[in-house]
Amino acid sequence: MRVLLMLLVGCGSTKNTADDSGGLDQERGAAKRDHYPFPSMHMIDNGYVKLPTDLPIAEGGTPVPVDKLSWREGFSVVQSVVIDMDVDVDPASLPAQSSPETLGSVQLWDLTSGEPILSFTEVDAAERIEGEHPSLIIRPQEVMTPGHQIAAVVTERVLTDSGEPIDTIPWYRDLLANTPGPGLSEWTQHYQELHEDLVGLGVEGIRLAFDFPVADGGGPVRHVTSTVSTPPSYTFDDIRTTDDGILMPEGGWIQIRGTYTTDNWLIDDLRTEIDAAGRPQLQGQVEAELRVYIPESAREASPGTVPVWLFGHGLFEEPDTYLGRVEDTSKVALLAHEAGAIVFATVWRGFKGSDRLHAIDIANDFGRIHEITERLTQGVANVSALSRLVLEGDILSDPALRGLPETNGELRYYGISLGGIAGAVTIANNPHIGHAVFNVGGGAWSTMLERSSQWIPFDWLMIDQIPSPRDRQLFYAMSQLFWDPVDPMNHIADLRGRSILWQEAIGDEQVPNMTTRMLARSVGATLLEPAVEEVYGMESAAGPITGPALAQFDPETERPVEANTPGVPTGAHSQVRTWPGCRQQIAHFNDWFTPGE
Repeated sequence: MRVLLMLLVGCGSTKNTADDSGGLDQERGAAKRDHYPFPSMHMIDNGYVKLPTDLPIAEGGTPVPVDKLSWREGFSVVQSVVIDMDVDVDPASLPAQSSPETLGSVQLWDLTSGEPILSFTEVDAAERIEGEHPSLIIRPQEVMTPGHQIAAVVTERVLTDSGEPIDTIPWYRDLLANTPGPGLSEWTQHYQELHEDLVGLGVEGIRLAFDFPVADGGGPVRHVTSTVSTPPSYTFDDIRTTDDGILMPEGGWIQIRGTYTTDNWLIDDLRTEIDAAGRPQLQGQVEAELRVYIPESAREASPGTVPVWLFGHGLFEEPDTYLGRVEDTSKVALLAHEAGAIVFATVWRGFKGSDRLHAIDIANDFGRIHEITERLTQGVANVSALSRLVLEGDILSDPALRGLPETNGELRYYGISLGGIAGAVTIANNPHIGHAVFNVGGGAWSTMLERSSQWIPFDWLMIDQIPSPRDRQLFYAMSQLFWDPVDPMNHIADLRGRSILWQEAIGDEQVPNMTTRMLARSVGATLLEPAVEEVYGMESAAGPITGPALAQFDPETERPVEANTPGVPTGAHSQVRTWPGCRQQIAHFNDWFTPGE
């Protein structure tokens, strides 16, 4: 049996190179890439992550900049674990997505605390190629603790497709028997002690075990949001109003387009330069897009009485999609009118409408994945700077706002989809946003992407550029290290106890329900009754309750299949935000006088 995917530093070919050495390279004296699990302690050097420099890339592609991860002291707190098998595994013998387990046939253990970790395991659903068996992918369903050591365990309860228990992995068996293959002698004690520790925890029938540390990956965003300055200037370039005959969405009155000057961490608007601690280095200042929307309901309001919200748009969209178009298909403009709130917004760098072409370039050249995540880091900084402009600058006294806004030193936030993901990162790092609603948001980017209907065209490109499903799974799992700064799963500690509400669309085909629930569960949210579905590990209660909370809405669409394949577009993701009851809940939670209920 071959055990996957990762070479030790310095190993060579990306080809499938099975031999009779039990997964060992006799010449190099090290485990081959397609014989090693990801991640493992073999990718830790002197306490820091050290990935190999020759990861498999498309011909002519950009090498993965592994040096950008060398500051990390461990892997992601939501790290997917990938194991390459040389047999077909019976999926029915694995812990299922719909019923994750702590003590199933495949297990994750927190060795530091001695506790099992909720997880499920799936067989890669990608179309297989000749000579490869589908990988096993272990997905944690609770956020692992930074600084802790994690073990992945495959037991005899995992069955082959013929119904037989899998064999012990040869290189693992040899280590336990004190007959390690070439290059693994120094690991004998490590794996024997790991095996003994797991047996001591009650694990039986171990066929493979390996371990790795996990560490906080949110530092880059915490750095930029804590150091971003109050924008020194802004401009209002275009002011439109229904008084001048301009058509607006229902409830719209005034739309303002402009810019504000803010700190910039991007080089060529694409990438950051980091120091030894992973902190992005300031590159001067840049102009960020600015949008302000004033609803018709504010027209007769007394000066200084209209609350201010920040808004976060969805993937490959922009604020005008929701608030600036007459159609108002998402009913955000109507929501602002019903809530009587002035809305400020900017764009998420890397994920506005025109950035889709850049994302396609990344799918064609996955070694540039960091460009997307670093641009989104800038986007989070821009939203944080916008909050400072509103609270600390003089923008609210601009005559165009007619003296209406009032913040009382605190803002409200509403974000949709990406706005609920990056928005959660922003709120975690901004104590001045007191209450927030995340509509169809989630986390664990590398797990979300494969399952999102938005991923369909990118999946085609990835298959074309990287034909091997094993290599693709390696990239997806590794990419989480780049996603971590802008993944709310790395900001759990700063979301616990906050006045925040997640709204989940049952059967969401873009942001899988399991990622929303994983995030809500990890922050200690309460499930609002009546619930459509129970959520493992979450307490439920009838309203009124306060946040953090999770509310479920069921559009009764076709449910996505339980597989790591792009969801079929059903509209579940976008329907519920338009419902009057959903809007009422948002407005009530973000109410200016009695918020957070």
